[in-house]
Amino acid sequence: MTTRSITQGALTIALSAVLMLISRQFPGLLDVLIAWILPLPLILYGARFKPSQMWVVFFSTLLLSFLIAPFTSALYFMFYFLHGALFGIGLHLKWSRQQLFLSSIGSMLLVTLFSVGLFSSLFGYDLIREYQIILSQLSNILTETGISVPTGVDIARVALISMITSYVFVVIVEGFLVYLMALILVTRLKVASIPPKATKRFQLPFYGGVIALLLIIPYPLSVALNNETFLIPAIALYVSGVVVIVYNALNFAIIVKRTYKIKYFYLILVLLLLLIPQIWLDIMLIVGLLDSFVHLRQRWLGA
Repeated sequence: MTTRSITQGALTIALSAVLMLISRQFPGLLDVLIAWILPLPLILYGARFKPSQMWVVFFSTLLLSFLIAPFTSALYFMFYFLHGALFGIGLHLKWSRQQLFLSSIGSMLLVTLFSVGLFSSLFGYDLIREYQIILSQLSNILTETGISVPTGVDIARVALISMITSYVFVVIVEGFLVYLMALILVTRLKVASIPPKATKRFQLPFYGGVIALLLIIPYPLSVALNNETFLIPAIALYVSGVVVIVYNALNFAIIVKRTYKIKYFYLILVLLLLLIPQIWLDIMLIVGLLDSFVHLRQRWLGA
């Protein structure tokens, strides 16, 4: 490592330590502000220097976090540090904007799966209790308003989809926010050149579709077998698979809109999501998997 990389590495670790100390003094800032800013020092360092140097700084920052922050906070910070390291390496290796965006969303998905899904009790989350509250509130609203539930509509599933949708929305918004702040910061400071916008849309490969399909299978099996032991990890896997497949379906929908020049196409998608969320999600899952397995956009649209 050169003198410049060592000096800026020490500065990166110091900036991360300051943010962690602020988070320790003001716990409410963790989810509101600090969590989104925490990856930025590592992003700036990773964009400047080689990946091998980046990993040295990453592990040094991670070790420091376990020394100055509580154990649960250090575990939580670990994935934000990983987010910054991967994004910075992507900038250094000239990844496309789409690859950078997917890495940002994927990192935020790891944070959510880790904190809310796999180790929910450690971080104070209770997904089953949250699901029961949402189901109870939805039932109370229907009872008070006198709205009759149509035949075939499963209120329990609607409540579950609402809960999953909220977490998916948070993952996408946080990932996009970090992605946007990183690009603005890198551009303003002239740390690295930003790749131009890609004209080719993302398409989930066949093996990716198979993996995503395998991820969503454990949840319906747990429900069918009435097994609550693995319900929380099954929900976490289900959310991750749904995010990937729906993202692929949305890319397909963008190509459909541009090919046929359909007016108000995006507005129609949003209205369908609001009016029939259950059917909308099922349709998007089918379209996303078909586009992955049989290359629907190539066969149908010639894209």
